[in-house]
Amino acid sequence: MPIQPESEETSIILKKIHHYCSYQERCISEVEQKLKDLAVQRGKIPGIINQLQKEGYLDEERFAKAFAGGKFRLNKWGRHKIEFEMKIRGIPELMIQEGMIEIDETEYLQTLRELMTHKFNEIKSDKNVNIREKILNFAYGKGYEMELILGLIKEMKI
Repeated sequence: MPIQPESEETSIILKKIHHYCSYQERCISEVEQKLKDLAVQRGKIPGIINQLQKEGYLDEERFAKAFAGGKFRLNKWGRHKIEFEMKIRGIPELMIQEGMIEIDETEYLQTLRELMTHKFNEIKSDKNVNIREKILNFAYGKGYEMELILGLIKEMKI
């Protein structure tokens, strides 16, 4: 079956989606949503996704690595939060694990220690404030593992 020539509308959509994928790493679910926002017919979306993958604009493993590394280094997120956010985006478990390799263990512990120290210094001394609980909730909310948090609280003697 011969390849149908692209319509002007399809060409414009492809140009927009190429730009969208070039601007930063994207996952399939984000691209699908963008295509829906651009009012692309549902039947055309899988073909466009496949074309983007073949052209190298879309790669789930590359996205997972960039997402995990970026959210850890820039947002100081813990592993639990990063994994959760990738699952929401429909990233396969194998790709999530590949992405998590981007997080250096020493840097991870140092970042958690710095976050907890900063939070400790930020909390005003008050008889009604449970400093240990506030720090624990803060670090857990950032997605860090409870065992690591408790170990550092013990080490910091809070």
